Amino acid sequence: MDTKDHPVIVVLGDQRQLVVPIFQRQYAWGQNRLAAFWDDVVAKAEEAAQGKPKFNHYMGALILAPGGDGFTIGATPLVQVIDGQQRLTTFQIFLAALREVGNRLEAPEISNLVRSYLYLPKMDGDTSPGAKYRLVPTPEDRAIFHLIIDAGLAGVKAQHPKSFYKNGKLYWGGAPVALRAFWYFIEQIERYARLGLIDQEQFDQAPEDPADVQKARLFSLLKAMLNHLKLVVITLTEDDDAQVIFETLNSKAEPLLAMDLVRNNIFHRAAAQGEHVEELFNNKWRPFDKNSIFWKADSPRAKPKRPRIDHFLSHALTAQTGEETSLRELYSEYRAFTRPAGKPRFATVEAELDALVAFSTIYETLEVGGTDADLTWIGRKLALWEVSTAYPLVFRIANSDASDGEKLALYKLVYSYLVRRALCGLTPKNLNKTFARLTREMLDNGVSLATFTNAFAAQIGDTVRFPDDAELQQAILTKPIYHLFSRKERLADVLWDLEVATRTKFSVATARPENMSVEHVMPQTWTTHWPLPDGRSAPSDKYTGADQSMLLEIRSRDLLVHTLGNLTLITVPGNTVASNSAFPAKKPWLSQSLLALNLEITSSDVWDHQTVAARSTALAMRAPPFGLRHEEQYADGSSRTQMRLGLPGGPLRYLWLLTGCRVSLIDWHIDFARRLPGTEEIKRIRCPQEVARQFKPFQQISFIAIGCAINGGS
Repeated sequence: MDTKDHPVIVVLGDQRQLVVPIFQRQYAWGQNRLAAFWDDVVAKAEEAAQGKPKFNHYMGALILAPGGDGFTIGATPLVQVIDGQQRLTTFQIFLAALREVGNRLEAPEISNLVRSYLYLPKMDGDTSPGAKYRLVPTPEDRAIFHLIIDAGLAGVKAQHPKSFYKNGKLYWGGAPVALRAFWYFIEQIERYARLGLIDQEQFDQAPEDPADVQKARLFSLLKAMLNHLKLVVITLTEDDDAQVIFETLNSKAEPLLAMDLVRNNIFHRAAAQGEHVEELFNNKWRPFDKNSIFWKADSPRAKPKRPRIDHFLSHALTAQTGEETSLRELYSEYRAFTRPAGKPRFATVEAELDALVAFSTIYETLEVGGTDADLTWIGRKLALWEVSTAYPLVFRIANSDASDGEKLALYKLVYSYLVRRALCGLTPKNLNKTFARLTREMLDNGVSLATFTNAFAAQIGDTVRFPDDAELQQAILTKPIYHLFSRKERLADVLWDLEVATRTKFSVATARPENMSVEHVMPQTWTTHWPLPDGRSAPSDKYTGADQSMLLEIRSRDLLVHTLGNLTLITVPGNTVASNSAFPAKKPWLSQSLLALNLEITSSDVWDHQTVAARSTALAMRAPPFGLRHEEQYADGSSRTQMRLGLPGGPLRYLWLLTGCRVSLIDWHIDFARRLPGTEEIKRIRCPQEVARQFKPFQQISFIAIGCAINGGS
């Protein structure tokens, strides 16, 4: 018996035919196994696109035995696949799917490269028609498998029409298992090539990337599978009992978690260095084992699906290095972490454990809440947005010497970054890289608001930038926010933050309801009860009989309906009739919630383009959860909070923000001040209290924003 590890390219590149014996089971990988395999490949592809991955990924064992027919001179040798045929079949189907997508995206070079790993070069002694295939599966799988390899999806559809619906989609329940895998990989590969690595909820919103980027991703996938996935290849001789070896390797032992391997490594080194192993275990490690139900449960919001303790270790490593950590090679990552450049990172294992467990309470609080209210708050926000990739940055902040106030400000900045980008319709791609980079900045320059701000100073690309005030305001005024949020519970949460910001001391302090839903004030189906501005009613199909001016008005209204100014929250049970009724009839229904947002709306006599635009502007002004705050000191030592809703840059001027008798200074876009009604009347007024006294209409608003583009913004 010979045992060696080989990359897939070696296994599929040798001049030998891999034959699955007749007694082996049919191909059986379902969607869960396929999804796990895809996650492994695409993770390596992402690493390969950035350079050579730090570690290869092991896919398990492959047991090969000599072919039963012996060796024929001049013919391709045969070997039997005793174990590992499911993986080998998956490799081949994946390559066929990659070829299929390459042809669709006009990348024939992919097809040419893939071919040599699906087919064998012909030798003079190869006389059988099946000798050309690198893999020969079981007889039950052979026909569909070789049809996939030879004819692609078009050929399969021609011979298996009952496996597809009339629209061309696969009838999953009626298709052979190998065909399901082929279809699944085609969908995943094509989506990844066109859009990159994004969450499923963003598929309909993300723009396609350029053709050269798409081809590069296909090459990265091919490179990842062939070069960076490895198998432990066990080659048996005639004297080895294949069945005994197979049963031994496939015993039902409980699989080890990555953290189990790490623990063994840690305490093995502690014993070798003469440290008190039992004392270290009891004082440092036992909490992990004692609360095993929490730590060994799958993290509900993190991807890929792994036990919490594995995700914790990954986050802890990134928090200490500022570099992304691969969950799939977590043990290797940890060993490399403890010995950078071949030298120990820590003087003792005890110091190593201290650095690791320092983040455990922080992680638990982020996951399930705790005594730290601010940490619990950001944990709940990150859970709602499913952005656990921000955990290492939060670890770094929470474990720092920064003041509680500065920590909270940084947590709010993390949340602000997510919300602003969503409101502006910017891609959620690369958040893992962005937060790892921010963690690195905090490690290098210290945990502070200044470090966070400076980290974004030169970041202007769509995939990384922190939207400034002007961009945020423009998005709130014009973007179809309702459609930008595919997860409506996130939009409801943003509106709840605005609800809290809208309240005054006279508002009903309603606790956050468990069941909130987003409501269009002007309904999506508005044609029946909501005439156009000129008084005409639009046709129900928004087209028949409409002239050009009406079509423009319809288009304008359809765009307006989904802007933030037309959205609110309801806490009462859904009522389609009330929801779609005219504004005067809808007002009492909205008032039932007693929310400040809705009381503002119902105080209006009409609800039209002007009121929606005005409300959008008002909401843009009162977005404290999405703002950046820092303390400024007056000459007499007192302080004020300056709120900068955007990062440095852009034509910003000052506006007075008045909340009761409390005056704060806010940066804002100068054009907004000039658009406020009555600006000319207040240009002579210097005192903010006088502005509030004389400019009475704004006393009705909880956040009073008066233009101070007065005398050049002085």
